[in-house]
Amino acid sequence: MTCNTLIRTDPDGTKHYKYKKAYATLDAAIKGAKMVNAMDKTITKLVGYKCNYCHKYHIGRNGKTLTDKEKYKYKKEVINNISFKIVGKIDLSKI
Repeated sequence: MTCNTLIRTDPDGTKHYKYKKAYATLDAAIKGAKMVNAMDKTITKLVGYKCNYCHKYHIGRNGKTLTDKEKYKYKKEVINNISFKIVGKIDLSKI
């Protein structure tokens, strides 16, 4: 089951939708919302919520404008939570 969100309606009445990303947990949706809130182009605050249709979690606008203080807080939090994955080693003695 997938959920859609309306992105625009043409002058002739044709509606265009895009798929909503589904998250397994509310924590995952909140983490995703914080990452989007940290982006420079984000203006409206996004929050995680449980969908009544598919019973999974999505992110959506709550109608409030993000302040510079909030955006800074989200950027700081996202940077602090980034985990790095080691994919290999380089033997510096052979260089």
